[in-house]
Amino acid sequence: MAALPKEIQYNKPMASLPAETSSMNVNVRPSNGAEFSRSGGDIIQFDLPAHSFLVPSSLTLRGEITIDPTAASPTTFEGFMAGVPGASWIQRVETIVGGSLLESVNDYGRLYNMLAQTNVDYSTKAGLQTEFAYGGNADKAGVGASAVPTFNNLNGRLLQKGGTGGDAAVVTSFTFAIPLGCLLSSCSELIPLSHMGGVRIQLTTDQVANYVRNVATGKALPVVKFTNLEMNFDLVDFGGAMDGVVRSMADANGDLVLKSQGWNISNVALPVQVANSQSEFVYNIRLSSIKSLIVQGTGTAKDECVNGLFDAVQVAGDTGSTQFFIANKAYPQTPLRESNSASVMSALRQSFGQAHDIYHSNIAISNKCFATIPSLANTDASTHDEPASHYVGMNTEKLSTNSVMMSGESSQLTPINIRLNPSLPTDNAATLTLYANYDALIAINVASRQLQVRV
Repeated sequence: MAALPKEIQYNKPMASLPAETSSMNVNVRPSNGAEFSRSGGDIIQFDLPAHSFLVPSSLTLRGEITIDPTAASPTTFEGFMAGVPGASWIQRVETIVGGSLLESVNDYGRLYNMLAQTNVDYSTKAGLQTEFAYGGNADKAGVGASAVPTFNNLNGRLLQKGGTGGDAAVVTSFTFAIPLGCLLSSCSELIPLSHMGGVRIQLTTDQVANYVRNVATGKALPVVKFTNLEMNFDLVDFGGAMDGVVRSMADANGDLVLKSQGWNISNVALPVQVANSQSEFVYNIRLSSIKSLIVQGTGTAKDECVNGLFDAVQVAGDTGSTQFFIANKAYPQTPLRESNSASVMSALRQSFGQAHDIYHSNIAISNKCFATIPSLANTDASTHDEPASHYVGMNTEKLSTNSVMMSGESSQLTPINIRLNPSLPTDNAATLTLYANYDALIAINVASRQLQVRV
């Protein structure tokens, strides 16, 4: 008999929930304090409950950020926060299970900024303005207000601008609520917390100078304080009978296997580049399945860039090229040539989706931020809301689909190389940051409650 289209398969089986199923929305406060206000390096710990099933996509970090310019000459203070203000202050996110480190993501704020520009479109960023804390207001009279969203102000946050007399900048606060990405929140299945050791998510704050800028004379920095922090997520309880069912799903090794993906961020020094001289940079990253690679030359490579680590400069020059190598295989086969900026943008878009998947391509980088401001051939300056955003990316999957596992290229035997052929010299030394998106399998042993990550 001919197979029927799924649209008229009225007798297909449907899953149902046990009658005792319940859900709850949970807020967890830091277990090691309520206020964090050092200049950087503070550790903030959230301990998750050891029962029920965690809904990965619900994991959210909420809180309040206070900016105190008193120590930064408030009459002349003229500052802003770079990147995604709700996340740019996070230097590291660590996931610890049963006392063992499951994952550690460094440069988290910069990763978040890159993803917000390459995975969130303009309209969505406008809708997320309050949660991501974009906007801001330089006018003291507009304390707490944010600029009306436009194409050009959905990056960073403008802080108060000081003045003489009664116009000195004052202490201000704003709130944020960001989805917190990690191996657990990227899982395809619910997380069985009751079958694992204690789960702790640990944040480390970044140095204030890395994400807050003061363009006024003296460049003194404000004091930044984090309060009212909480981790919010959903838990589902299917009843006591479900424990036995879950245990029966373990494989021959007694493991429950969850599919996930994560990010590895590595930095190498980028010396001052000489025009028309090839350079190779080696990243000793060992991963079994690399889905995509994105590279960023930081803002110090161009004098006019003011966002520092959050600017992405066109370090290959206007007519240079970039090429990635994994296991001695070139990606792409011919270098990405900057003389065709559209092809470089297309390759970046395909790092997160297929070439014809234009309805789900969510890059929010204008041509000015991608080609003009990052260019070393001019003196156009970046701003907090118009950063240099020349990210160069490449899809490295053997088959771009989520229906198979470990579909990316492996770097287990050889490191990753980036080959630059710059056509223009950089103004200064900088950092060349590589973001590697990889597949991961999380194996939970139901007998020992121990976890093992296979990457």
